[in-house]
Amino acid sequence: MAPAITEADRLRPLTPYGSTKAAGEMLMSAYTASYDLRCTAVRLTNVYGPGMQAKDSIVARLMRAIRLGGKFEIYGDGRQVRDYVHVSDVIAAMRLGLTNEQWSGPVVIGAGRSLSVLDVVDAVRDVTGADIDVGHGPAKAGEMPAVIVDNSKARAAGWSPQFTFEEGLVGVWQEWSQIDHEAVLAGSGAVGLPGAGAQK
Repeated sequence: MAPAITEADRLRPLTPYGSTKAAGEMLMSAYTASYDLRCTAVRLTNVYGPGMQAKDSIVARLMRAIRLGGKFEIYGDGRQVRDYVHVSDVIAAMRLGLTNEQWSGPVVIGAGRSLSVLDVVDAVRDVTGADIDVGHGPAKAGEMPAVIVDNSKARAAGWSPQFTFEEGLVGVWQEWSQIDHEAVLAGSGAVGLPGAGAQK
């Protein structure tokens, strides 16, 4: 099992997207050092919850597959693990980051529980009652096998996740099950439903 990611880990971005996040943290660090301005870099794991119809994430793709009757493709064996944090818990963290003087520098915000892609598929099946058609495609080159985070700094500063993944899925499915078919199609990009992205 991979070691848990903490705020003390050295920044080593592997993608342009990750580099923009690292650059933002460096800029905040410079403002703190130069102007004594308290800055908090909230490091989020995989955010899910209501209002994600336009997202290209594993939860959104699973919901889309159910509503459209498409096949859901998993990249590789599906044992890649990620941490999933509910958007309501993210909002609570953002509020604390803005208002609580204890919050300074990077703070990891995640549920503290990592699930495999297969675990996520099973949880969605349990919550929705849907028989999702799942297939496996080639693994993505360079994909991290595991993202496990330590959220103890955030907890010590007054934050804690209120939603388990399964609890959060209930609200997600309630919303997806009620939106009209055109709204689901609009977010799909292609009816063929690309793979799990396993890991967004």
